[in-house]
Amino acid sequence: MGKRNLSSRVHDSHYAPRYWLSWLVVGFSWLLAKLPGGLQRSLSRGLARLLLVTRSSRAKTIRRNIELCFPELSAQQQRALAEKNLASTVLLLFDLLDLIWSSPTSLEERGELSGEEHLRQAIDSGKPLIILAGHFNGFVLGFARLAQLLPYNVVYRRMNDPVLEAQLYQRATRKYPITTIHRKEISHMLTQLKDSGVVVIVPDQDFGKKRSVFIPFFGIQTATITAIPQYAAITGANVITMNTYRQEGGRYRVEIEPVLENFPSGDDLADTLRWSEWLEESVRHQPEDYFWLHKRFKTRPDGEAKLY
Repeated sequence: MGKRNLSSRVHDSHYAPRYWLSWLVVGFSWLLAKLPGGLQRSLSRGLARLLLVTRSSRAKTIRRNIELCFPELSAQQQRALAEKNLASTVLLLFDLLDLIWSSPTSLEERGELSGEEHLRQAIDSGKPLIILAGHFNGFVLGFARLAQLLPYNVVYRRMNDPVLEAQLYQRATRKYPITTIHRKEISHMLTQLKDSGVVVIVPDQDFGKKRSVFIPFFGIQTATITAIPQYAAITGANVITMNTYRQEGGRYRVEIEPVLENFPSGDDLADTLRWSEWLEESVRHQPEDYFWLHKRFKTRPDGEAKLY
């Protein structure tokens, strides 16, 4: 009885006045999700143009990243790429809302998948599996499509607001066989992997110097975590890579590649450089869809000037 009362009090606390704004956000998200796909894309393009004109801090970050990574482009070409990327980034919000409020079938019908045979071969091997993905703006759609093929765990950053966490992130995952693992619960993730589990990791963010080494990404020394080959070595897991790219008319395609051979090799630096080079090649294939909003080059080697 005591446990039920405690659970009730915790649940009721989400309706406290301090969370009323959060509930308004939840309701507004439902309304936005009901907008037709064509209108969502038009709004995304319009907001992208507005953000560029107003020179918002987010737009500045995107433009700076593009300037750093594509110096061969003219100023006009860089601006055009930034505008496309901003529109794709805004669409990421609509993708998340569709994941939360739309049916899995409607999302599946918008996408196409290549490389499912590589996924099946990796599963049939009987080994644990790490699926490595990059921060592309369509990754939410790719995760939904992947969940229609097999159950898996995903490492993510939990939202600080318990109402938004429960009503947005957790509402979305309840529709799919996805188990969320907070990025600080690594021991739990490894336990899941060792039990012949599947874990999706999106590691291309700046986590600071303590957890990273500097390796080149678009020719820039970039703080990059070396944990992926370590996880694979500890659990005996196969590693495959996956990307999601946007297509015209709100469609998307998911590309799954074969298991990485000789990975891990025993050289964490070489293995980290290997997946980072794969990521750069993927980004160059469709740069307008990468998450340039993130300050990927914020952490600098000692003595090097800041880039933002």
